[in-house]
Amino acid sequence: MTAQIPVIDIGKFLSSSPADRMGVVKDVQRTLEEIGFLIISGHGVSQDLIDRVSAATLAFFDRPHEEKSKFVVPGHPNRGYGAMQSRTVGLNHDPSLKKSLQEGYGLGTMEMKLDEKTQQGAGLGRFVQNVFPDEPADFEPATREYYAEMGRLHATIMRMFAVALDLPENYFEPMLTHPDNTLRLTHYPALDREPEPGELRAGAHTDTGILTILHIDDTPNSLQVQTRSGEWIFVNKVPGTYIINIGDLMMRWTNDKWVSNMHKVVNPPFVNGKAKRRLSIVTFCQVNFDTVIDCLPGCSSPDNPPRYEPITSAAYKRESFAKVYGLKAAE
Repeated sequence: MTAQIPVIDIGKFLSSSPADRMGVVKDVQRTLEEIGFLIISGHGVSQDLIDRVSAATLAFFDRPHEEKSKFVVPGHPNRGYGAMQSRTVGLNHDPSLKKSLQEGYGLGTMEMKLDEKTQQGAGLGRFVQNVFPDEPADFEPATREYYAEMGRLHATIMRMFAVALDLPENYFEPMLTHPDNTLRLTHYPALDREPEPGELRAGAHTDTGILTILHIDDTPNSLQVQTRSGEWIFVNKVPGTYIINIGDLMMRWTNDKWVSNMHKVVNPPFVNGKAKRRLSIVTFCQVNFDTVIDCLPGCSSPDNPPRYEPITSAAYKRESFAKVYGLKAAE
């Protein structure tokens, strides 16, 4: 069931009449206040590029474990290869969960600027050089191009969010000059055994950052989102779209006006003793690590004062990362 989450053509925000533009903004406002997830079309990312990234990613994950393990980056769980069941998604909400039935590959800032912003103070250790596998050949060029496209789409979405919050359209631009976004290629391998109790592909959790840009494959009834009424609904692939959800930090920034929703990836049904694999291409979007997250203008009132103390994006990520994944915050 995906009907409760609307498909919004953000191309109309970029190029159409003022009436169409504000129609998009109103749809975004309503959806983020009520659900926290939306599905976008008109994003401008080519299907050819998505297909290249998908093909290269699956080819890498099909390599033997000992070959993939050469690309583990010790101490940095969002760089390089993360082996099957190396993290526990949702551990903070359910301590009984076992290691998640997934493996992944993490990439961060591509064009590293070794300056005072990235190599001193709160930036030290956050901007880590990427490691790319030697095969397949298209893995590095495809993911580099895709990461750049996600940066463009991230900036577009933040412009749309600014207008939806009655802020100047360029309000967030100064906070997006050096965001430490993470591209995580998440593979849920095919299973030839029934999962044990507490074993999930990803337990119920919220994302910690500003927003997430998610591309899913056509495996049905995998991603579930919890509505404000407490109902769990499936979010399946709509061709030519991305799934967008806001994270805890954006909800905090809006003084809880917008919703950071619980979601999970459930185990697939077994057919003839096996379950299909699944691939998600996930971009976790941030703002500059030194951005102070304080209640945004217009998100508080005398009857609804700010609920949170100011905090930098870096400090918030450091505090929340381990709670979600059951890992130390290496970045």
